[in-house]
Amino acid sequence: MNARSLSTLALLLASTQTACVSQQKGREDAPAGEPGTPAKLWRRSAVERDFERFTREGLSVTSDGALVLDASARTDSVPVPTGRNEEGGTRYHEATYRLGSAVSEVQLVPGGFTSVVPSFDALTPPGTWVKVTLAARIEGTWTKDYELGVWAFDNEPVARHSVDGQGDADGQVYTDTLNLKRRADALRMTVWLFSSQPEATPRVRALSAAVSDKQGVVADATSDRAAWGTVLEVPGHSQMLYPDGGPVWCSPTSTTMLLGYWGQKLGRPELTTTVPSSADRTYDWVYKGTGNWAFNTAYASAIGDGALHGAVLRLDGFAQVERLIAAGIPVSISIAYEEGELTGSPVRSSDGHLIVLRGFTPDGDVVCNDPAFKTDETVGVTYKRDELWRAWQHSRGAAYVLWPSGSAFPAEVIGLLR
Repeated sequence: MNARSLSTLALLLASTQTACVSQQKGREDAPAGEPGTPAKLWRRSAVERDFERFTREGLSVTSDGALVLDASARTDSVPVPTGRNEEGGTRYHEATYRLGSAVSEVQLVPGGFTSVVPSFDALTPPGTWVKVTLAARIEGTWTKDYELGVWAFDNEPVARHSVDGQGDADGQVYTDTLNLKRRADALRMTVWLFSSQPEATPRVRALSAAVSDKQGVVADATSDRAAWGTVLEVPGHSQMLYPDGGPVWCSPTSTTMLLGYWGQKLGRPELTTTVPSSADRTYDWVYKGTGNWAFNTAYASAIGDGALHGAVLRLDGFAQVERLIAAGIPVSISIAYEEGELTGSPVRSSDGHLIVLRGFTPDGDVVCNDPAFKTDETVGVTYKRDELWRAWQHSRGAAYVLWPSGSAFPAEVIGLLR
């Protein structure tokens, strides 16, 4: 795509200095002070039949628990933004469409939170799209509903995009993350389903919110060493093989590796895809990059007609990653580091980079696939545990995970909000 094209000079600089330089969202270094509360995961899914408790308008719950548009969905013709065009203006969908919404129950968050990253499993047939909004309760008063993404697997009639310009006295949306200016004690999510086709409807299978504290944690958790010596067979992919965008495709390249692993493990060849295809399906037309965290897990959970679930998490340390590895689930994490801070890395520094964690050495160091290496055959690398933990904390423990459809997320990994 033209927005991702780089000159030869820029490509050379990117390959020697930093990975994903044009699509990173910046470091999220925690301010000094007391450590924050542990990260938690709010998740509602069709598997658990959670959507039956939502307040629904124009939507119904299917026999297998998913949300879809129904006959009561209202019709509207108010133009809706469909993304940003190459000239910088906003495009609109001006034809009629059907829409409905579902509002979650209020979720209390013990200890409070200051940051939320939503994610979702949704199937969007041609002509359909979804939108998620989040509100938080601060000192007894609800914030506005912040828009955290408009998603569609295709680029028509609405191209997937984040929403800029939402900052106010309570918080600020940074592409895929809501950062609050004061501590909140409860959250509420709303999902909107749209269709420009009379018979088509999106199908929402799960909604998630990674809830955390901007103060972060002060140290990696103590390991039980159960996964030390375990390494998963995750196929390697290099982002550097693709001159038209590859140096900024660390996120979709990592997602492609996760998909390839599950395609092999489940015997689902349709999950094995290419890096350019993943980049195309995760591109955010407002952010102008492929690093939108929620769009990566949404894409991965939609490919193969929903063969997988996906979620963005905040994790507090490698002990949680070890539980996932022990369960056969590789993890992609977001890191940032300065020169000399990550021994063996293929680039000197990075302000934001995605890699895949696939296991641990017998001594507890971390076995990874780093897509910034130059070839598929050379992406395998082992990083020192303490160095990688510090690099990971620049995203406050952000991670992608995928797991087989129809199964529950391993409850012992992270505190689940119910």
